Amino acid sequence: MPSSFSFVAALLAATAVSASPRASALTGSITARNAANSSLGAPVAYICGPKTANVTCVNRYGSLLPPSFSRDPDPSVAYTGAKVPGDPSWALVQQADFVLFDKKRGLEVLGPAPKIQRGIIPVLNVIHEAPVFVPELNKLFVTQDGPPGNLSILSLDLNHDPPTVALVETDPPLYQPTGGLYNSKDGMIYYAVQGNNASLPGGLQQHAGIARVDPKTLKAEWLLNNYHGFNLAGPNDLTIDDVGDIWFTDTDYAYVLGVSESPKQLQLATWRFRPSTGQIQVMDTSLAYPNGIAFSRDGKTLTGARNVFAWDVARKGHDGTHPVITGKRVIFQALEGAPDGLKVAANGYLVIGEGLAPGVDITDELGNLIARIQTSHPVENIQWTGDDLKTLWLVGIGGFTRVEFDLAGPDLVNYHGKGGH
Repeated sequence: MPSSFSFVAALLAATAVSASPRASALTGSITARNAANSSLGAPVAYICGPKTANVTCVNRYGSLLPPSFSRDPDPSVAYTGAKVPGDPSWALVQQADFVLFDKKRGLEVLGPAPKIQRGIIPVLNVIHEAPVFVPELNKLFVTQDGPPGNLSILSLDLNHDPPTVALVETDPPLYQPTGGLYNSKDGMIYYAVQGNNASLPGGLQQHAGIARVDPKTLKAEWLLNNYHGFNLAGPNDLTIDDVGDIWFTDTDYAYVLGVSESPKQLQLATWRFRPSTGQIQVMDTSLAYPNGIAFSRDGKTLTGARNVFAWDVARKGHDGTHPVITGKRVIFQALEGAPDGLKVAANGYLVIGEGLAPGVDITDELGNLIARIQTSHPVENIQWTGDDLKTLWLVGIGGFTRVEFDLAGPDLVNYHGKGGH
């Protein structure tokens, strides 16, 4: 590493749904209406892109709407919940699988045959988090968050289509992991675990912290569960830098959801933990509710959600590995105002789950909006799978969605290698 760098729960019936063709009557109506109202300028939206999915382009980022528009500011109201009665082309946005704001780069992201499948497997109507892909097993592990709380984890065997699903439990059980990451260097899954209870089944006691799991044996090992005797509020998400430090966000969602018996004892913060020494250090306390966190491919940018912020980092200290973060800046205002998990693509683009709302935003590394994926359920987190890492799973409250397109996930073996931005 260089001496300095910058760092950006009832089962629901579910059926795989392929993209449906646009209604020709709607298209005709929009065309006629816009022709009759040409004085209003270009329509807000128009059909564009491959026919394997419903793809809509938005003119000029939708920066000029008829004066009759309105939108509820509640973060659970999706972008499509805006009302634009003065332009019927808005219906194309509401029906779209993919919405493109930057047409050229958006079409590059989609590729020649994008596909979206909703409701692939039946799931509980609870929060689904921490999707982790283990390539050696070709399995996707996904946690189920409370309330009321779970000790089990969903294991999706991707060698079958649709995948076969099993409930597995680590040994010892982990109560309520909410962020997860596969580390190819040791073949382990690292979990941010938010559950903090002294009265779990079988006499299990647990404080919130960081644990790692062998995906082959499901043996779990705790790495961190306090800061000098203080409880952590509830680690939410985590990432690993190129010197092996684990960075994680800490929030009190667990207490709010009733899966922790302890209110926060420290400020909500972003932390750095060094597994080799056990050192834990607070890095940032400026975000009210830090959430998703990720490094850019070249290790020069650390990005945190709510909204989306970036920091620069310099490596200092006696061994040249001690990080100091500066230059906090907001780079993206989410369309719904409550972003959750985020990931960095192979080319450096950010892919941001919208948390309470049914969508995913795709931006470049500077936060310029390129496209969004629209789902039928809120999206808490995302994960690439497949040999070419071009299959993206979107998981959230009561639903799983699978997307196939040309935006690839990062190299699992050499995340901080060449090719990223």
